[in-house]
Amino acid sequence: MRFPQLILVIVLSVLAASATTSYINRATPPDGTSVTSATKAESAFDRVKRTGILRCGYYVFPPVTLRDPNTRALSGMGVDTIEQLLHGTGIKVEWAEEVDFGNWQAGLEARRFDAVCTPMWPEASLAREALFTRPILYSGINVYARGDDHRFDNNLAAINDPSVTIVVIEGEGTAYTALNTFPKAKLLALPQNAPGGSMAESVVTKKADVMLWDENGVHDFLASNPNSIRNVAPDHPVKVMPFVLVTKLGDSTLREFLNVGLQSLEDTGIMNQLMDKWERVPGSFYRLAKPYVVPNVVNEDKP
Repeated sequence: MRFPQLILVIVLSVLAASATTSYINRATPPDGTSVTSATKAESAFDRVKRTGILRCGYYVFPPVTLRDPNTRALSGMGVDTIEQLLHGTGIKVEWAEEVDFGNWQAGLEARRFDAVCTPMWPEASLAREALFTRPILYSGINVYARGDDHRFDNNLAAINDPSVTIVVIEGEGTAYTALNTFPKAKLLALPQNAPGGSMAESVVTKKADVMLWDENGVHDFLASNPNSIRNVAPDHPVKVMPFVLVTKLGDSTLREFLNVGLQSLEDTGIMNQLMDKWERVPGSFYRLAKPYVVPNVVNEDKP
């Protein structure tokens, strides 16, 4: 290689190295983080703060969430809870999408909404895909059989038998309870979008022997079909389950925002007022125990 060509190659190499260094310096933030970590996607809570809107997924489940058949307006304890929680925060709620027990995870993952705002029952298997808030309240999961079937009266152990069929909704919390509590029994799994009352209909028509549900959940069915099903062990729920709200896995800041709001509703007594308003069966909503004791204050000025 002749000398002028050698000089040209050296000059071009120096210029290329300088350009590369300049690009790296511009692309690397001062704190040394990578380009990827410096340009992370907006979090759910950052978007809520920026827009002033909390987008909620919901499912219709009286009395937690009801929908007027004419106006399509939503009401219920869950609706009131969210509206009271957001009161004074500068954030409004948008009821963005109706979901069922099988597709709410996909909606959260795709960020079509920020949270599932209809309280639901959590399960450890679902915790792989979502975060759950503190409990809003608790409810007892009971066993219901046909009105004239007395095989299981105060004898829940008799359900754990291959001859017994339990109707469940696939992927819903009580399905896991049935599997864990009565592993020998058969399961009749209804689709996740099964209409309300489907499990009770399965029991009444003898497609299944029993179902697991809470007292508020069977209220409407019994109102239309009195004495068709009954709680076989009223004083012995199979399980006591918390009602919680749900955020996407990783959206811990949004969950903590909801937690603080729920705690405030509990502390001010608003949550108890909402339960009194929407509880259809007295005593079926289990209130949270207070985590403190108010000391007896003695007035030292009095003898």
